[in-house]
Amino acid sequence: MIKKNGRIAILAVSVLFVCFCFGCAGSAEKKNEIVMWLVGSEGQAKTITKIGESFTEKTGVKVSCQAISWGDAHSKYLTSIAGDVSPDIGIMGLTWGMEFGELGAMVDLKKEFPADVADLERKTFPSILESTQLGDKVFGIPFDLSEHILYYRNDIIAEPPRTWEELLIEVKRLKSENKGMIIDWGSLDWIGYSPFLWQAGGDYYNSDYTKVTLDSPEAEEALNFLADLYKTGVPKTAVPLEQGLRTGDYPLAISGNWKIISLTVGAPEIKGKWSITTLPKGPSGKRTAFIGGRIFGIFSKSKMKKESWEFIKYLFDSENQCKIYSASLETEDAYLPPNMEAWKDISMDKDFKEVLQSQAKEAKGPPPVLSWDASTRFINYAIQMVVIKGADAATELKKATISMQKELDNKNRY
Repeated sequence: MIKKNGRIAILAVSVLFVCFCFGCAGSAEKKNEIVMWLVGSEGQAKTITKIGESFTEKTGVKVSCQAISWGDAHSKYLTSIAGDVSPDIGIMGLTWGMEFGELGAMVDLKKEFPADVADLERKTFPSILESTQLGDKVFGIPFDLSEHILYYRNDIIAEPPRTWEELLIEVKRLKSENKGMIIDWGSLDWIGYSPFLWQAGGDYYNSDYTKVTLDSPEAEEALNFLADLYKTGVPKTAVPLEQGLRTGDYPLAISGNWKIISLTVGAPEIKGKWSITTLPKGPSGKRTAFIGGRIFGIFSKSKMKKESWEFIKYLFDSENQCKIYSASLETEDAYLPPNMEAWKDISMDKDFKEVLQSQAKEAKGPPPVLSWDASTRFINYAIQMVVIKGADAATELKKATISMQKELDNKNRY
């Protein structure tokens, strides 16, 4: 009883904290104001608020966007849901909409605004849509995206590798020159492994997400290839991409698109000496990259649902997508627009734009499975056992599959 009361007390304090810091959702109705929380930087929140001023001029509805740090955001959203003090709109992690939606906390946008959702989806890179949909429900619309690409020093590597075979040959050549390759985004975890899994023709689940399929020959081949890269010339400890490319010690790297800005700002001395390209093709002929990003959705308790949806559409407009992208370059929040129509107008190096668009069309995000976040620890353990300890890939993937299936079955019972 004491423990239960203690948890209630902690939740009550947390709810009061959220109200104090962000304001309660009910106040938005009185002020004819949309309250939005954004997981990200203060600079980007200010950009959204600024764009909201023109929305206010058109509609009379005010907009307030408040930043939340990634480290605190998930718990703050959950606390706001429990205390009925959630904002009108939340910009959040790609898979959070499914989780909060199943709690009854998010509006099913496809049910409420079917024609509009269909229109926005036609304009969105298909590769990111799958991760935002739970069955036939849509709890969030992509706000932005990020993707894996291949970086290389073009004065050291004349032609970037186009296949797994060429990649391994190149890493071996670099090792002979006391150089190496960096896996910068997702090293030794599921994000770094995912592209290789998909490029091999494997996947985490079957097509209807009822069965875990990580014990396949394709998954084993992918993990063994990843282990070979680490044995050959990929460091198991973190090496900053900017440093690796600047010194030339690691002239090849797989990382996220935001490193383009980091390299431009942080390593100006190698301007013109590095390039980007799409990931090498695997045995399946695919060059699938991991794609991530954020979504925005509307909370069920909002009294401004229709107005909030109009603002989401306003932000998704190609002109405003360009404004958000351009402003993000100044604060190095270099996410990319999910609206394909915006790409013709964003200010970006032509060659870079071509690579990023091409890779975004051949990419895949985390699976839309409620047990996914709880299951990634099993994948990470298998990867680390094989790469660091030299364990058998098939054995470790089988263990992960069994554990993941239990998580999946437990979630599906409720």
